[in-house]
Amino acid sequence: MGKKKKRASSKMWCYYCDREFEDEKILVQHQKAKHFKCHVCHKKLSTAGGMVIHVLQVHKETVNKVPNAKPGRESTDIEIYGMQGIPPDILAAHYGEDDEDAPSKVAKVDIPPTQTVGGVVPGSLGVGYPPQSTFGMMQSVYVVL
Repeated sequence: MGKKKKRASSKMWCYYCDREFEDEKILVQHQKAKHFKCHVCHKKLSTAGGMVIHVLQVHKETVNKVPNAKPGRESTDIEIYGMQGIPPDILAAHYGEDDEDAPSKVAKVDIPPTQTVGGVVPGSLGVGYPPQSTFGMMQSVYVVL
């Protein structure tokens, strides 16, 4: 058997400028340096949203678009870090797939609704259920004063 051939477009790529990278770590460094860098103090932030908040709070200015981005992709509303957060339709278009195929590539996690962690359903943003019986359970050793 021969070596598996990799697809040419299976590399990591920047949502904002379509530049390709061998490694996601290098992609993140690129995004911090080219797209998420503060124009005032040159601080490198991790996301466009982080850059907007930094510039607003520290420099009292507003940033409306991501620097050095292609037209149509300069929105600061989408949270992108590396390859995470890229809209499925853009991913499908980049890899030459139909829009219908893109959602099937996304991993799905099913959590039964009755499964709770500490009386809270995971992912429910803190919406809890009535306290469960603590009979037979170990009490906390911490005392809140």
